Amino acid sequence: MTTLLHVSDTHLGNRQYRSDVRRADFADGFDAAIDIATEEAVDAVIHTGDLFDDPSPSVPTVNRCLDAVRRLAEADIPFYAIVGNHERKREEQWMDIVKRFGNTARLTKTPTVVTDADGDDPVSLYGIDAVRSPEWETADFALDDCPDDHVSLLCMHELLEPLVPPHRGNPYDLESGVLDRLNFLPDGLALGDFHSTCQTETRGVTAFYPGATERCSVAETGTPSVYLIEVEEGDFTLTTRTIESAGRENVPREFAVVNVAFEAGHGIEFVEERVLEEAGTNALEELVVVVRLRGADVSVTASDVHDLLADYDVAVPHVSDKRVAEAEFDFEFDEGEAEADIDRLLDDAVGEIDLSAITAGADDLVRSPEWEDVDVDDIREEMNARIRTAQTETFGEATIEER
Repeated sequence: MTTLLHVSDTHLGNRQYRSDVRRADFADGFDAAIDIATEEAVDAVIHTGDLFDDPSPSVPTVNRCLDAVRRLAEADIPFYAIVGNHERKREEQWMDIVKRFGNTARLTKTPTVVTDADGDDPVSLYGIDAVRSPEWETADFALDDCPDDHVSLLCMHELLEPLVPPHRGNPYDLESGVLDRLNFLPDGLALGDFHSTCQTETRGVTAFYPGATERCSVAETGTPSVYLIEVEEGDFTLTTRTIESAGRENVPREFAVVNVAFEAGHGIEFVEERVLEEAGTNALEELVVVVRLRGADVSVTASDVHDLLADYDVAVPHVSDKRVAEAEFDFEFDEGEAEADIDRLLDDAVGEIDLSAITAGADDLVRSPEWEDVDVDDIREEMNARIRTAQTETFGEATIEER
């Protein structure tokens, strides 16, 4: 039996909430995935994109990656990967550098064959890097032939319906966007870019996302995981392994999301009560604590809450103030219009403006009911990622000097 470990969206170098602790957490999540690979003694690790969070990762981040890949080499486990949208560069990719290790290769449309130790149960691995939006419609998805007795797996880094909800980054359709454009249907589609663990079967093809190895936003509530792929007698099965199952202390790091709904008379003591309530039995010095202030505009400031979290030595504190100060406006309005559907009024107003695609996407994002209770910084991170992708697609990759 041939075994593979499917890892994706490790986002090495991500300083979530501007925290060096979180940057280390993302590296620890990748290390935990490597622990699982060596524990399971897999025949190969496949990574389906966003190994790095940025096209220009720091030297310490690259070194942490190389240390992990070196551990695989010492265990005689090859590492195969494709390029994701976060780390994508115009020319030479980071995988072209990482692959200088003898056990590492970048997957392409020509199959890379993996077998078990006895040479049985062969798997042909294919890879297509993340496709830039302007190039999607004309992208060539033709793959080199696969031997009849091989299980075939195509690795891609794309958001695809029906696995990905329509509001999450405008996903392409799995059938019309991918399957209809392939010259043959693979047995499996190993995917990256969506941070939830899920799978579906369409026209005999099993498509699956393992999820990310760390929590990339407060909106993500799934368990960071990887997939163990077992190939035997021309078929394969998927088994979820959580990152936590690797046994590393506080990996992945737990979140405490604290919604504070102020009423008149509430003070900092109310915030403290809510923080302790949400933390439960978890030690605050080990948590990411996200506090979202809402309700009445009482005298407690975001700075006061930061000081409170500092007093408790919270590992990663983050405060978002969602309160709206009361104000009186001296203008007249049409009562009938005020009672009309607000979304319709906004649609009419926006429709009269010549917006770029990225700006229209921002409007859709902030007005989507799915993002209503999401932290403002998470929405900002999502928009920054979309803007960065659009800039790269339009102008190319900036040099270090230009940055």
